Amino acid sequence: MSVRGAVARQQGANEELLAEVDHYEDSGLSPFQKAALRLADAYLDYPAGMTDEVRDEVRAHLTSAQITELVLKLMGYSSDKIMVALGLDLEELTIIPL
Repeated sequence: MSVRGAVARQQGANEELLAEVDHYEDSGLSPFQKAALRLADAYLDYPAGMTDEVRDEVRAHLTSAQITELVLKLMGYSSDKIMVALGLDLEELTIIPL
C-alpha cells in the first residue's frame, strides 16, 4: 500500500471512493473533485502541456489558494514515485496520529 493510499484511508476514503477516483471522468464525483483530479493528472503527466480547457475548468472550481495547496501536495506526494519505481513501496503502512 502506498503512503498516499494509507493517508487517504486514514482520512475516511474507502474502496468505493478510491475506485471512483481511478475512473473519475465517468464517476459521480463533484465538478470540484473532477477539476482537482484533472489538475493532478495534468501536473503529473506534463504540466507544460495543460490544455486551456483544463486550466479554465480548474479556475472555475478551485480558488487560487486551493490550486496552490493542491500543487504543493502533488509535489510532496511525487516523492513517493521513487519508492514505487525501486519496488520499495510498503505493502502495509500504519499512520500513527501525533
